[in-house]
Amino acid sequence: MENSLISKLKAKKLKLTPKRQAILDYFSHEGKYLTPEDVWEHLKGQFRRLGFPSVYRNLESFTECGILVKIQRDDRRLCYALCHSHASAHHHHHIVCIKCGKVDDVEGCVLSGIKNASGYKVLKHFVQLEGLCPKCSKGA
Repeated sequence: MENSLISKLKAKKLKLTPKRQAILDYFSHEGKYLTPEDVWEHLKGQFRRLGFPSVYRNLESFTECGILVKIQRDDRRLCYALCHSHASAHHHHHIVCIKCGKVDDVEGCVLSGIKNASGYKVLKHFVQLEGLCPKCSKGA
């Protein structure tokens, strides 16, 4: 486990429990976005007492720490993916492969300089790019 991940957990007063370790290992191994159901189905055999609400709470905690990012899908299902820029807190966005579900960071943001829009004071924004990863685009 990377020191930056452990530091982010400690900053939110969270311990690296065996269940949390298993969740992070699963995301790292899969390398794509996962639903809370995917995580629960994969891990419920490893832990006698692992409820779906516990998985969901851990995913939300990891998101608050910047370790995971929420992914918006067209079918409105909630998904999460490992944020590869978790070591730093710099502003960035993500690109999602619509074929295999791989998620990567996109550096830079043309929107970060916008402070006002249509009379609104801009506080934050969310951008998710979608496309085909290099592996999937070879056959396209």
